[in-house]
Formats: sequence, structure tokens, C-alpha cells
Amino acid sequence: MKNGFQFKNFYQNPSFPSFLILLAIIILNAFLQPNFFTYRAFKSNLLTFTPLILTSIAQGLIILVGCVDLSLGATISLITVLMASLMGDSVMSMLLVVLCGSGLALLMSLVNGFIISYFGPPPLLTTYATSVLWFGIALFFMPTPGGYIPSAFSKMYRSELFLRFPVALIFLVGAFLLLYFISKLKFYKHIYAVGGNEDATYANGVNVFTTKIKVFLLSGLFVALAAVCVVAQTATGDARSGLGYSLNSVAASIIGGLSFSGGKGSIAGPIMGGLILGLLINVLYFANITSFYQEFMKGIIIIFSLAIGAIPKYLKTRSL
Repeated sequence: MKNGFQFKNFYQNPSFPSFLILLAIIILNAFLQPNFFTYRAFKSNLLTFTPLILTSIAQGLIILVGCVDLSLGATISLITVLMASLMGDSVMSMLLVVLCGSGLALLMSLVNGFIISYFGPPPLLTTYATSVLWFGIALFFMPTPGGYIPSAFSKMYRSELFLRFPVALIFLVGAFLLLYFISKLKFYKHIYAVGGNEDATYANGVNVFTTKIKVFLLSGLFVALAAVCVVAQTATGDARSGLGYSLNSVAASIIGGLSFSGGKGSIAGPIMGGLILGLLINVLYFANITSFYQEFMKGIIIIFSLAIGAIPKYLKTRSL
């Protein structure tokens, strides 16, 4: 009886549809790419998918609290421009520039969080406006891709530690450990409470303003990690390098079962959603499908995931 109850909770979880889609995408990749399960393919995919997964986590947290952030991509772009403009060859220079980039990410997230939480404008419009502002600043300082990123910085991101443990995997492991730690805090419950019913949460003594600010700052931390990965992978500064991450992170969150109304879903959902979108590109590539259809196929996957997402709700309704 206990095992049945646990399985019932599993298939009624909002992330269950994304789990099924992820399995299907993995099977497709294995069929189309014979060496998919080799270490070389794993490391290549890891380097490519890590920035999107980190950005999806950032977006997922914001959606859980009942907001959305369309400026995440422009934030990444501006950070890459900053890092490529200031970074030198010394280890101290690399460290200081990474810290500066992280500080900038936190500052931009704070601006979004403060405006939305204090003045109350629609998050969609607010973050769209700030995305235009961040992108404009990045484009002003670097109209064309350029700057300087030391080869040692890029090699460090692509390197391995003992037992062939990819450095890129450290970013994800660190992110997952941080999420696990946060999930044990009362603050994590406040995120769901604010996203579910802001007025009722405020009436119960929870500081809604502080909770939203903390979520945006936490999101900024994950975006900073994503930006470091992007600049290490591309080895250049580019005002357009992060623009695709905004909508992709929203798509990953939707695929992962999060609700735009907030307070519903699991943060594991956007992680799986990010993997699905990344692996989908692999499927299109190895199936010799042109990039013209990538956005079309992404839309199909989102619609399909939303349709499957209705299944757990339907089963839960029937069981009542």
C-alpha cells in the first residue's frame, strides 16, 4: 500500500511529464547518435547544456514566486561583455573579473526584484524593459563580438579533475547542492506560499517583499554561473551571446511543469526542461533537420508537454 501511494505521488507530480519526455529524447539521441553514451559525447553535451540548465534554474525560481524574468539573457550578454573587456592573463585578474561579473548579475537582479516587489508593475513588462536596457548597454560597449578571454580560462572550463571529473560538472553539482540546502529552509516554503497566494501569505506574517528580493538575488547567482560558462565556452564577449537564454529558460520551466501562476511545480522540472531542449537540438542535428525547424520543433515539444501535463491533474481529479 505504501509503495502504491509513493508511485501515485510520482506520476501525479507536475514534473512527471517532463521526465517521460526526457526519457524519450534520450532514446532518440541514442538511436541517432551511436556514441551518445560515451564519455566524449557526455562531456561535449555537458559543456553545451550547463549554461541553459543554470539559467533554467534561475528562471524556475522566479516563476515559482509568481514572476517571470525576460532579462536573464541580456544579463548574461552584459556580463560576457564586461568579462571580455576587463579580463587579463593572471589568475588574480580572472578571479576579480569573475567576482565583478557576479556582482553585476546580483545588482541587475536586485534592480528587477526591487522594482517589481516595491512598485508592483507586471514582471513581464518590467523585465522586458530592463532586458532592452541591459542589451543596449552591452551593445554600446561592444557593438561586435570581441574582447579578450585568456585561453587558460577556457581550458579550465573544459578541463578535468581527478578520475576524469569534468570541471563543468562542478558548476552543476554546486548548483544542485545549493538548491538542496535552500529546500531545507523555511524560505523555500515561503517561495511557494508567495507564488501561490501573495495576499494570504502576507496576512500570515510572511514578508513578501523580502522573499521576492531574495529569490531575484538567488536567481542572479545562477545567472552569474551561467555567464561564466558561456564566456569560457565562447572565449569572447558578445552582446548577443545570451539573448536566446531568456525564452529558452521560460520554455524549459514550462516543459518542466511549472505554472505561470506561481507556487506550483518542482525546481527539478526546469532542470529536466533544460536537458530536453539541449538534447532536442542534438536530435535535429543528427537527424539532418535544418536549424530553420528548431524553433518550430521547440514549440511542438512545449505544446506536447503541456498536453501530457494535464494527465496528472486528470488522474488526481479522478482519484478524489
